[in-house]
Amino acid sequence: GDHQAHIRHVHVGTMCRCASGILPTIGPIVTDEARDTQILQPPSLATGMHAKHFIQHPSATGCSCMKDTNLRVPYASTTTDLFLKKMKLHECPHVFPAKYEWENMPDLGVEETLPLFLGVQSYESPLSLNGTLHNWLDHDLFRRINARDVFVQLNHRSLMDDRIMFDFHDHMAKMQRQSPITILGSDSSSNLHPGRTISNMCRRAESHPDSHPNGENLLLFLEKDWNLYNGANDVPSKGQSLERLFRGINALAQRGVPYIRLKRKSKEVSKSKTWPCPSQGFPFECTTAHQHRWTNQPMVVSCKWFLRYLEPFALLDDPIMYGCREGFQENRYCDWEEALQDGRIAWVNSQWVVANVITGNHRVFFHQEVDQ
Repeated sequence: GDHQAHIRHVHVGTMCRCASGILPTIGPIVTDEARDTQILQPPSLATGMHAKHFIQHPSATGCSCMKDTNLRVPYASTTTDLFLKKMKLHECPHVFPAKYEWENMPDLGVEETLPLFLGVQSYESPLSLNGTLHNWLDHDLFRRINARDVFVQLNHRSLMDDRIMFDFHDHMAKMQRQSPITILGSDSSSNLHPGRTISNMCRRAESHPDSHPNGENLLLFLEKDWNLYNGANDVPSKGQSLERLFRGINALAQRGVPYIRLKRKSKEVSKSKTWPCPSQGFPFECTTAHQHRWTNQPMVVSCKWFLRYLEPFALLDDPIMYGCREGFQENRYCDWEEALQDGRIAWVNSQWVVANVITGNHRVFFHQEVDQ
C-alpha cells in the first residue's frame, strides 16, 4: 500500500516470563542477529504515521528465572493468575507448522531503546552544578545511559554558570568523553519552575534529530545537586547495574509506568499499597499516584505522558498556582512540587502507576549541595 514508502523498523527483544514469585531476568539484545517477524503494522493516529516493521533480536544471555532470596523486600511479583502460578505449558497440536515456540515469542510491545534525554535544572548554584557534572562524568553517565542530549536549564543564568559550562566542555574534551550539551536559560531573569522545565525539555526532545518519531521520548530529570553514589556495591559502580537499571526503565515506560523514581518509595506509603514490579531483571516497587506523592527527586518521565496530562497545568499562569514561600507570589513562581501534592494539579485523584527503585544495594543518587 501507500505506507510501504514510510516504514519504520522497530527492534524488539524476546519475552521472558517466569512463574509466580520468581524473578524473570533477560540481558540486552544481540544487534547483529535478527529475525524478520513479517509483521507490518499499518500507520494510524494511535501508533504513528509510519508503518511499523517488527524485527526480533535474541538476548545475549537468554531468559533466566531467579528464585527470590530477599525475603524482607521481595523482588519478584506474585500473581493469582492460574497459568502463571503453575507455568505449565499447554499447547494444542498445530495443524500448520509454527514459526515460533513459546520460549521465543517476540516482545512486540517494547521497543529495545526509546530515546533518552538527560535534563538538569540549576538555580544560582554554579558550584553544585559543577560538582554534579564532574561526578556524572567520572561515572561516564552520559554514555552508559545513551543520553541523546543533555539539557541544562540555568535559572537566573550568570557569568559563573557560563564559565563552569565552558570549562566542563573543555574537561570533557580532554577526557575524550564528549557528549552533546544544550544550555537553556537566556538571561539572568529567566526562572522556569520544574513543570515548565520538563515540558520545555520534552518539546526540545521532540525536535531533536534523535527523537522518537511518535514522541515516545524519555527524560531523566535531575536538579543540579544529585550526585551518583560511589560505593562498590551501589548501582553506578557495580558491574553493569546502571545499564541494567535503564534497560528496566526503558521496558517499564512501555508497560504502563510513565513516572519512575530513582529513589526508594516515600516512607508514608503503606507496604500493603505497593507491589513488586521487576523489569528486565531489575527490581522495582510500584504503587499508584493516589498513594505516592510527586516529588522533584531523580526521576525518569515519559515525555508523551507528561505533555498530554501535566503540561497544561505547567502552563496555567494564575496566582492560584504561585507558591507561598518568600518571593514566590511577587515573582509569579509556581511551586510545582507543592501544587502536585496539595490538589491544585490532578495527581492525588489519578491512578497512574509510579515505580520506585527498591532499597538495599540499589542506591543511585544522593543529595550534594555545595553553594548553600
